Parts: sequence; C-alpha cells; structure tokens
Amino acid sequence: MLSGSLAPFWFFFAAIFGLVFGSFATVLIARIPTNESLWTRSACPHCSTQINASKNIPLISYFLLKGRCGGCSEKISWTYPAIEASMAALFIAPLFLLNTNTHIALWIIFAIIGLPLTVIDLKVHRLPDRLTVSLSIISLIVIVVSAISTSNYSRIKPSLIGAISLVGFYFLIAFISRGGMGFGDVKLSASIGLVSGYFGLSTVLVSSFSAFFLGSVIGIAMMIFGSAGRKTAIPFGPFMIAGQFISLTLIGLKIL
Repeated sequence: MLSGSLAPFWFFFAAIFGLVFGSFATVLIARIPTNESLWTRSACPHCSTQINASKNIPLISYFLLKGRCGGCSEKISWTYPAIEASMAALFIAPLFLLNTNTHIALWIIFAIIGLPLTVIDLKVHRLPDRLTVSLSIISLIVIVVSAISTSNYSRIKPSLIGAISLVGFYFLIAFISRGGMGFGDVKLSASIGLVSGYFGLSTVLVSSFSAFFLGSVIGIAMMIFGSAGRKTAIPFGPFMIAGQFISLTLIGLKIL
C-alpha cells in the first residue's frame, strides 16, 4: 500500500494509464469477437468516419463531444466511458490494497484482459481464445519473472498445480453439464488457477467459491425478478473474474 508524498503522483499515473488501457479495452471488446484487426484506426460504427486522436481522448472526448459522433452526430454508447472509468478504478485500487509488485502486476493483467472478457461474455456469451490464452501466458510470464528476479522458485509449483487442478475441475463440470458450462470457462480457469495457486490453495478455493456463490445469487435473483428462467444461459466468465479479484483483495487485506 502506498504512502508518503509521492502517493498522489502514483495515483495520478495509475488513473491515466487505466484510462488508456480502458480505451484499448473498448477496442478489444468491439473487434476480438469478429476477428477484426486491432491495429487499424477507430471509426464511428454509424458513419465509418475515422476518429482523430484529438477526438479519441479517453473519457474526456466523450464529454467534450456531448456523447455524440463528431461526424454524424449519432449517440456514442455510454459503455465506452463506463469501461474507461472502470479500468481506471481497477488500476488505482491495487495501490490502496496490495503490497508487492508481483501482486500488483497480476491484478493489472487481470484488469486489462479480464474486463474485456467480462463484457464480451455478457454480450455474446463467448470467451475468445485470443484473450483467455493470452491471459494465461502473460500471468505465467509474470510469475516466472518474479521467481527469477527474487531467486525464489517455490511459487511456480503451486501455481502450476492450481492451474492443472482448476482446469480439471472445470472440464469435469463442462463434461457433466453437457453445455451448461462452456469450454471458454475451462480455458479461463487456467489463468485463474495459475494466479490463485501462486498465493496458495486457500486462494484457489476462495476464488472458485466466490465465483459460484456470485453466480448462484445473481442467477436466483434474475429468476425471482423474471429476467431469466431455469433454462436461461447465464455467462459464467464474469463471475470467475470477479472471484479472482475478490481473492486478490482478501490477500491484500491480509484476510487470506
């Protein structure tokens, strides 16, 4: 947790980088499901006018343009500033909650990739391999680099055990449920197992329990209020990612 005279500067830079990656997250959300290139300039979905850099400043441009395209005046979805602001909050949060660089790095990685995965799963009920596999690879790289830099390799084994165990568990559920859980969830569980396992078996259990608890509560609430039925498909990826953030937060607060 940050303290001292430099803390405001760290919070400021965290917010700026969070907004930048939040803008990038909106690109991932729009293009990954349709396999579009990530490297072309953004354009208005209504009139296809390319968006100039001066009109693509995260969060600020939305309010300067009064929520409308500068070319055709069509409304810009409120989800764009909401995602950018959410990412900024996720970048700032670990500075209050966490204590080690590795812990913060793993949190940030889950924010950068986990937030787009959450929105994509909610929108199209799919967890694209490009994101789930990237999340696993980058998480493993951070864990290995941390081990090398500190000459402490004791966390690699439990990370791998956590990944293998969780993938096996989710694969079994997907197999038994026959479509009740998708294989995108199985692939996502690899990164969650890696990161949770890094902090110990209790973290794996808390992360998984939190996901299923949240999924059950929200699923029941949706049925009570009539927005879902017993056969309604509810994406589980967002609950898995939320469970991971809950477990990382509890570690930072020294509850786990």
